[in-house]
Amino acid sequence: MDALMYKNSIIEVAQNIEIENASVLVTGATGLIGSCLIDILIQCNTKFGKNITIYALSRSYNKIIDRFGNDVIPVVQDISVPIDNDLQLDYIIHGASNAEPRMYALQPVETILTNIIGTKNILEYCSRHINTKVILMSTFEVYGEIKGKSLYTEDMSGAIDQNILRNGYPESKRCSELLLKSYVEEYKVQAVIARLPSVYGPTMLPGDSKAHAQFIRNAVNGENIILKSKGSQRRTYCYVLDVVRAIFKILLSGNNGEIYNVSFEKSIASIAEVAQLCANIAGTTVIWESPDAVEAKGFSKSKDCILDNHKLRNLGWEGKYTLERGLKETYEYLIMKL
Repeated sequence: MDALMYKNSIIEVAQNIEIENASVLVTGATGLIGSCLIDILIQCNTKFGKNITIYALSRSYNKIIDRFGNDVIPVVQDISVPIDNDLQLDYIIHGASNAEPRMYALQPVETILTNIIGTKNILEYCSRHINTKVILMSTFEVYGEIKGKSLYTEDMSGAIDQNILRNGYPESKRCSELLLKSYVEEYKVQAVIARLPSVYGPTMLPGDSKAHAQFIRNAVNGENIILKSKGSQRRTYCYVLDVVRAIFKILLSGNNGEIYNVSFEKSIASIAEVAQLCANIAGTTVIWESPDAVEAKGFSKSKDCILDNHKLRNLGWEGKYTLERGLKETYEYLIMKL
């Protein structure tokens, strides 16, 4: 998958986005998902003349400009700072979050507060601009552990051990979801939630410390893949282009206050299987090693977690990328960039 193929893919997605003559704020704009979302919105304008004003929120002006040039309006701030009330926004796609497992252990306070205060600031803006609709990017980790279950539907809720520091991430995401539902009920804001799986793709950041991201980087560098656990837990993975298609579908068609799992039934595997797929693509080997202390603290303790996608499919969404296809295309794109 070279750069042209990625551009063609986002053009194909942009063609079917039903947003026009509107303003959209994307928080976490330079991240894995945010940057892909903005790539698509830019193509909505350049290829299809949809006249979308794109606001890109990040803490770094240089990162915004280096990534998107003059195709966006930079909003340079931390999400823990309130949103400018003078901005006139039709949609907010809220993805700003500390999503690095190493940081869950090293910066647990910042992880928790970024999620809760950031979501509160977005919802406060929406309570004053009642016609603005927001989607919150949440995570499969909010389910915790549900004994006897591996297939999770949106109405389920499991145990999260609050004595483990890395659980500040899922616990604060869970709190953010409840905060959103509370604003919907009390202040009548327009808001929906996307519970995301493990996401990967060409827009992955170089410092992404998630296990599958490390496997992909190992493969791209021609290195053996280091697996630091048994890797037996089965997860729902999803290619970033499938994820952003789902986010737009939920934002535009989801019922107010509702939660939607994002998953594709042809993209489910154990961590060890993902490692082996990456090694097979690159022609390398999987090696087992012990994690260091910080890595071990950042590991999720949850068991199998497979997201049921019936609610999302009922909106008319279908996945396109199997796990093998998505990993191969990500690998080929990143190889091309070396």
